[in-house]
Amino acid sequence: MASIDVFTCYTLAGAGSLFGLGLISLVRVESPRVRRALWLYRLAFLCLAGFLWVGTLPVAQREQGMHAMIGVAAIGASLLAWGFRQLNGQRTPPALGVALTLGLGGLLWWAGAATSDATFAVLEAAVMSFIALGTLIDQGVLLRRATVRRGGELALLLVAGLFSLDWVLIFWHTLHWVGPYPDHLLFAPDWLLPASAVGVGLLPLSVASVVFAIVNDRLNQQLRERALRDDLTGTLSRRGLREHGERMLAGQEPARQDSGVAALMLDVDHFKAINDRHGHLVGDEVLRHLSAVMTEHLRDDALLARYGGEEFTVLLPVRSRQDAETVAERLRQAIEAQPCESRAGRIRVTVSIGVAFHQTALSLDEVLSRADTRLYEAKQAGRNRVICEPLAA
Repeated sequence: MASIDVFTCYTLAGAGSLFGLGLISLVRVESPRVRRALWLYRLAFLCLAGFLWVGTLPVAQREQGMHAMIGVAAIGASLLAWGFRQLNGQRTPPALGVALTLGLGGLLWWAGAATSDATFAVLEAAVMSFIALGTLIDQGVLLRRATVRRGGELALLLVAGLFSLDWVLIFWHTLHWVGPYPDHLLFAPDWLLPASAVGVGLLPLSVASVVFAIVNDRLNQQLRERALRDDLTGTLSRRGLREHGERMLAGQEPARQDSGVAALMLDVDHFKAINDRHGHLVGDEVLRHLSAVMTEHLRDDALLARYGGEEFTVLLPVRSRQDAETVAERLRQAIEAQPCESRAGRIRVTVSIGVAFHQTALSLDEVLSRADTRLYEAKQAGRNRVICEPLAA
C-alpha cells in the first residue's frame, strides 16, 4: 500500500482552488449565460478553498474541522455541477439550484453533528456520488447530441467519469465498512485511498484548467462566428451564408424527390425612398426591424443572411415545394403586419420574395441565382408578393 498524507492532498486542493478562482476571474465574456456559469465556478472554488484551512488545523481539531468542511465541499462540488450545466446551455431554475446546493451541504452538516460515523460515511459517499454521476450524465448527453466534439468537453467528460468511478467505489466500500473511521473522512479502501486523495487534491486545478479551455474555445468560436455575421443586423453575412449554406446543402439527404432546401431572396420594397425621406439611420432601423421579424418567424434550422444592401436570403430545409411557398408567404405577411417603430415614427414595410428550390444537382450559386430571378419577377409584377419557380423548373 502506498503511503500518503491525505491532509497534504487537502491542502493541495485548497491551493488549487485559489488558483482556479484567480484563473476564472481573469476570463471576460459577453454572453450572459457564460458569465453566470463563471460566477458559479468562482463560488465553487471559494468553497473548496476551505480545504487549505483544514490542512493547517492542529491534529486535535482536524476531525471537527473536517465535519464542517465536508458540507462546504459538497456545496462547492454542487456549484461546479451547476456551472457545467449553465455553461452547456442546460437551464437549471435558480430556486432549484440553490435549494439542491444548500440542501446537500446541510444534509452533511446535520449528519456530521447528529448521526453515527457509519451513517455519515454512507451519506457523504452518496452525496458525492450523486453530484459526480449527475455531471457525468449531463456531459455525456451533451456530447452525444453535439455535431462537433471539442477537446475541452471530452476532457471534462473524462474528469467527471474518473470522479464518478472513484466515489461509486467509495460508496460501495462504506456500505460494508465497520470502522475504524479516520479523521480525514475519506472512507476509501486501502488500495484506492492514495489515488482518491491525489484525485481530491488535483480536482480543483483540473476543473479550472478544463473550464478555462472550454471557455477559451467558445470565445474563439464566437469570434469566428462574428466574422461571418453582418454588423448591422446580426444575421449571417454573405460570407457566412456561403460557409453555412454549402454545409447545409452538402448534408442534404432527400428521402423524396420533392424534398430539399428552399432558397428565398427578399428585397425591401421602395427602400431607397425610405432612405431619401428619413435618412440612412432610419433605413438601418428598418433593416434591423426586418431581420428581427424574420428571425422570430423562421425555424431554428433556417439560415438568414443579409445578402447585400436591403436584400436578404433565407435557406431552409423543407419537405416540399409547397412548404417553401408557405414559408415565404408567411414571412411576407408577418413583415407587412408589423410596421417598423423608428425615430421617424411608424414606417410600413413590405418585401418582394423570390423562391427557388434546391436539389442535389444544383450548386448554392445556382439556386440563389434562380431565387433572384423570381425576386425580379415579383418586383416587376408590382412588389409585396411571392413568386416561386414552377414545379417543372
